[in-house]
Amino acid sequence: MARYLVEIKQTMNMENLAVRTWQKTRIIPIRLSPATWLTITYLLLSVFWILGSDWLATNISGNDRLLFEKIQALKGLLFVFISATILFMLSRKFYSDLRLSFQQNEVMQTKYNAVSEAAREGFFDCDLVNMTAKLNNKMKFFFPVHSNEVEDFWQKYQTRIHPDDISRLLNEFENIVASGKSNWLLEYQLLGSDNKYHTVISSVYIVRDKETGKAIRLVGAVQDMSELRNLQAEYYEERLIHKQRLTASIIKAQENEKERWAAEMHDNVCQILGLVKLYLSEAIAHKESSDNLLSEADTLVSKVLDEIRQLSATIKPPSFDKTTLTDSIEKLVASVSRFKRFDFMLDTSHFKEQRVSDEQRLLIYRIIQEQLNNIVKYACACKVDVNLSIDKDDRVHIMVKDNGKGFDPRKVKAGIGLRNMESRVEAHKGTLKIQSQPGMGCTMSASFSL
Repeated sequence: MARYLVEIKQTMNMENLAVRTWQKTRIIPIRLSPATWLTITYLLLSVFWILGSDWLATNISGNDRLLFEKIQALKGLLFVFISATILFMLSRKFYSDLRLSFQQNEVMQTKYNAVSEAAREGFFDCDLVNMTAKLNNKMKFFFPVHSNEVEDFWQKYQTRIHPDDISRLLNEFENIVASGKSNWLLEYQLLGSDNKYHTVISSVYIVRDKETGKAIRLVGAVQDMSELRNLQAEYYEERLIHKQRLTASIIKAQENEKERWAAEMHDNVCQILGLVKLYLSEAIAHKESSDNLLSEADTLVSKVLDEIRQLSATIKPPSFDKTTLTDSIEKLVASVSRFKRFDFMLDTSHFKEQRVSDEQRLLIYRIIQEQLNNIVKYACACKVDVNLSIDKDDRVHIMVKDNGKGFDPRKVKAGIGLRNMESRVEAHKGTLKIQSQPGMGCTMSASFSL
């Protein structure tokens, strides 16, 4: 933007405009001023007239002296008329070019003012030779003055820069000037008319003398970035809070998992092992009936082994390097079917597993696993349908539906398993819903974005 304003200011130079116009017409040499050109034209016309008119008058009059005198008398009047006509035409051409230059200058000035006022930035145009500058109205917020022209601009501007930034800014300016570069972009704090420091980004274009390369002009745009920086700070703070909440959610899910496995071990394995110990103690105390007691203990030990195998299969995640998600789900169903028989149908016709990462595969697996465990324990279902799909918006949808006895979600408190599923889905910025009615089965649906 600053460079664009420089180009407008350079184009506004009337002399350059006139030179370009004369260069296009190819009538006036570029290095001659209009006054010089008119003078040369008049001198050449006078010399050619004096020499040519006398020769012409002598040839026309011959030896007739009276005719010669009449021609000489009319020659002066004719010279005045011809020279006046030629000078008038040239002057009108110069005037037209000059008027065109003024018109173009006015147009460029209008454009300059329009760009200056329409833009969001504050603009300044500082002449480093006499240290005067022109400001637009928006720049007055950072440089409160009554006029758009300011003297000693650079010195006064430095007083409005934050003390922590002034040394860095001056060093950068010296380095930029010494390097010969023309563009300078920097960020610093600038005092506004509200007596508060605002974070600004300044884009400065350095105009240099063509012969010496010395910096003679600074044209810059100053944009207030305080609001953006505040939004960025809020965004990073929200991200940090979200990260902390996500971490807490993951830790909570892990603790819930531990609590769940502890409850499973206590309620199932430990209870059965307690019975085994009781049977063994009775068998030792009453050897006459030990055969029956040992047989019962053997049966209970087998049951404990099945419980432990089931818990082990539940805890250990499948290796997706060696098996697919579909195969893992079918193995899970086969494992569950040893305890509860039901018709199972898996629909993956709208699901492309290669698009899903291993972490997302494990999420899908755990959700289905948890819901199948709930169905086995509480639903009394004889049919379970699982549907996996990916829609056009790259969202994965999981649906597990059973025809069990159902329940009223408003009256049933969410257990550890459901909370674990919700935590897993929320960690992937997804949603989970449970729809059920007494006697109407249950439908669990979850979705998250790829």
